[in-house]
Amino acid sequence: MKTFDLKLNIGCGPNGQFGGFINIDNSPSVLFGKFSRIKKTLWSLKLIDKSKFIADWSGVIRCDVSKGINYNNDTVDKIYSSHLLEHIPRDKGVFFIKECYRVLKRGGVMRLVVPDLLFHAEQYVEVTRELVSGEALPDNRITHDTFLNTIYGAYLNKRRYGAEHYYMYDLPTLVSILKNSGFANIRKCEFKEGVDEELASFDSRPNESIHMECIK
Repeated sequence: MKTFDLKLNIGCGPNGQFGGFINIDNSPSVLFGKFSRIKKTLWSLKLIDKSKFIADWSGVIRCDVSKGINYNNDTVDKIYSSHLLEHIPRDKGVFFIKECYRVLKRGGVMRLVVPDLLFHAEQYVEVTRELVSGEALPDNRITHDTFLNTIYGAYLNKRRYGAEHYYMYDLPTLVSILKNSGFANIRKCEFKEGVDEELASFDSRPNESIHMECIK
C-alpha cells in the first residue's frame, strides 16, 4: 500500500501555500475562505482592503501553533516555516520549536527561516551613523522607528495577535534554542540551498533571513 509523506507548511499566509503540504496559519482571514459571504460584506462596508478581499485562504487550516501542533509524536516527515517565529512571544516560540521536534519522525526535516536580528541591527547602525555624521542636527526618526517595529512592534502597536513581531533572533540564539529543543543535526544554509531541496526551493526572502535546516 502506497504511503504519502506528511508535510506541514506552518505560517503560510495567503500566498505561500504549497501543493502536497498541509498549509497552516493563524490569521483570522483564514475564516474568509470558509465564509465568503462575510468577506463580501466586510468588503462592501469597506472594513477590509482590496488585498484582503482578493486573498485566497481556501486551502489553509487555521491553527494557533504557539499552543501546540495537533499531530501525534513522530508522525510528520517535513516542516517548512518562514517568518513565523518572530510573530509569537519568545516563550511560545521556544514551545513551538519543541513541538516541531516532537511531531517530526526520526530523520524528519524542518526548515526554519527567520529574519536576522544582526542584519537589521547593522542596517540601523549604518543608516543612523550616516544621519548623525552631517553638520546639521538630524530630525529623521524613520530609521529608528522602523528598527524598533521590526524588533518588537507587537508591544508598540495595537493590532491583532500575531500581526507584528514579538521577538527577533540572531544565529547564536536560534542555534541554542534548537539544540535545547532536541535537535542535534543543525545546519545554517544559504538561500534556496540545503540537503532537502524541496524545502529549500520554497525560500523567498534572501537577504534579511537566517535559513536553518534541522534534522531529527
